[in-house]
Amino acid sequence: MQKISVIDLGSNSVKLVNFNVNPDNSYQAYQHEAVTVKLGEGITETGNLKEIPIRRTIDALKLFRDIINVQSIKHVLPVATSAVREAANRDDFLKQVHFETGFRFRVLSEEEEALYSHAGAIRALRLPSVLFFDIGGGSLELVSSDRFKIKKIISLPLGTLRLMQEFSDGSGAISEKNLAKMKSHIWDMIPSRKDMQLANDCVLVGVGGTLRSMAKYHQDITNYPLNKIHNYRLSAKSVHLISSKFALLKPEKITKISSISNGRAETIAAGSCVIDSLMNKLKFEQIVVSAQGLREGTLSLSLEYPKEFSVGRIEQEHIQNSIRYSYESDVIPQHMEDIVRFLISSNMITEQERLILAHSLRHISGSYMLQNITNFLSFGMDVDSKLDHRDQLVSVLSTIYSKKKKRLDKIFDRFDSILQQSDKKSIKKIASLILLSEVLGKSETRMKTKMLDNAISMKIYPVTSSFPNILFKDVCEKISDAFDIDISYSIIHNSKYSTSQTVQSL
Repeated sequence: MQKISVIDLGSNSVKLVNFNVNPDNSYQAYQHEAVTVKLGEGITETGNLKEIPIRRTIDALKLFRDIINVQSIKHVLPVATSAVREAANRDDFLKQVHFETGFRFRVLSEEEEALYSHAGAIRALRLPSVLFFDIGGGSLELVSSDRFKIKKIISLPLGTLRLMQEFSDGSGAISEKNLAKMKSHIWDMIPSRKDMQLANDCVLVGVGGTLRSMAKYHQDITNYPLNKIHNYRLSAKSVHLISSKFALLKPEKITKISSISNGRAETIAAGSCVIDSLMNKLKFEQIVVSAQGLREGTLSLSLEYPKEFSVGRIEQEHIQNSIRYSYESDVIPQHMEDIVRFLISSNMITEQERLILAHSLRHISGSYMLQNITNFLSFGMDVDSKLDHRDQLVSVLSTIYSKKKKRLDKIFDRFDSILQQSDKKSIKKIASLILLSEVLGKSETRMKTKMLDNAISMKIYPVTSSFPNILFKDVCEKISDAFDIDISYSIIHNSKYSTSQTVQSL
């Protein structure tokens, strides 16, 4: 395992994320740092980055350098976006940054910024046709895709800091007159559905601090039972109500809202207005929030295409392939393929239940000691999953049920605003299959499944003579109960000289 740092230098803030990277190029973020530096402050008037924002930025980067050095992280990916990209004095700035901090920043083009962010977000979601947006301090990136194929890329000067500098007064508030002007300006800048070549079934997906803050605020006011932003859904009505409220508040009032940071309070009125206008003009009823974006996209593309990344030759095809590759996490372990295929073909489990099982086996089951239920719930829900919150809860509760059956009802009631009663049946089915996977996987056993006389008939082929017969029988009883069907099985032991068979019916 190696550690890699990604630094994202934007118009409003600079962010550091440290990742643990596994040999298979999968990764987990373990540290997030952000400093509001407002590097793009005043750039619209002069075309140059100003001295005070530059000094704030370099001071923040020195802090990041110390964090990286203390952890002995050797591989750092520093990228800069719109503020540096647009600055007339960017070369002087980049030289100064390198001299004082040692970081050599790569300035992303508008298209690169949009594509990298799109890759990071959509890799972490199960959505092949989307309109993706990333709203930052200086710009708004839009990427449309249909069945993973990228159709259109646009970058618009609708960043939150840029809009606040243009339309707010000296106190940071927006007057009613300027609010109307800003809304009209945003509306005129946003392209039509036809211009973006949107598929009929496309889903709106967004990233950025503004959207995350809106989602956190909405969770607070609705008493949402999960502390989780990734894959959270906001309705167009909720977005409009939140945007309308923030537009009327001065920054000092917004800072008193616990879910919104001081740095974000100064720009969220403009940012929420952009998101509201985007949903309204393009007629989206819901938005999906991604907690992953530019930083994760930068990392994943550098790992998958190191040569192309190093020379700035990442193409749309690379992005599309990267997103497709990420779906390998949906694969069921080989020892479970036969029975899962059988259960789907027999309509005993749905495709969605298969995906939940795959997630459970890959990310949750066996990866954490199930002793403290609260800690296990936090661990299981901490994964930024392609599953929505309901299905991810079903995945975690299935693992809990497989070990601590009596706790299900009490835990289920805690999340009754998300879960449905029908999910209990899914939990029991998935839990029984988790137990089966553990037995087959640990004993390296193959299995063949078919329907025989209205019962599930299994043929078990253990590799060794020490197959856990009693444990397997117990698991089969749980499967029989969960699926409400009879089960018979044959355990076939092969040796050099003979074959023995044990037949059992439940």
